[in-house]
Amino acid sequence: MEHDPEALALFTEGYEKILAGIGKLGFDVHDDNFAETARRAAKGFHDLIHDQKQVSVEVEGLLAKTFPAKYTEMVISKHNTCFGVCPHHLLPVIYRVSLAYIPTNKVLGLSKLSRLARLIARGPRLQEDLTHELANILHAQLHSQGSAVYIEGLHMCMAARGVGAHEARLVTSGVRGVFLDDVRTREEFLKLVLAPSNVVL
Repeated sequence: MEHDPEALALFTEGYEKILAGIGKLGFDVHDDNFAETARRAAKGFHDLIHDQKQVSVEVEGLLAKTFPAKYTEMVISKHNTCFGVCPHHLLPVIYRVSLAYIPTNKVLGLSKLSRLARLIARGPRLQEDLTHELANILHAQLHSQGSAVYIEGLHMCMAARGVGAHEARLVTSGVRGVFLDDVRTREEFLKLVLAPSNVVL
């Protein structure tokens, strides 16, 4: 996704101030190791926060590329690794996203569920909001019988600071339609998502 020049300039200006603060802590920020750090850090931060107008266009295009549904069984894409940012500390979050839907009339291409999760995750949002946004898209915009999302998040604000809980994962789930109404469907989803995965080489 393209970087927004105005946002990138603001991020760079911000990181220049952060570097000045690091200098106050006794580090030589004029050392060669810090050359161009503000610009690189700004680009890296922008990679974690995508332009929401671009995201909306990509999601719309992604959902437009469907195929006629020849079955009405559960479709699951599990253990997708995605990245985002905690809105409270602006520190990275690593997500493992599993999402599913039961088609009504149309199905997405195989790669589209992974792409959808990665697109929506890139931004400063709560994990709870990410979970329910994905569930809403797969249910309402795909006109499915129902959707389910299960996310485990490793939050750097917990792992690298404060309590230092690097082993802790925040778990959230969201269900819509038949996944909400039928406990057996919901249990089937969780069983499949939580089952150990065998790596295929």
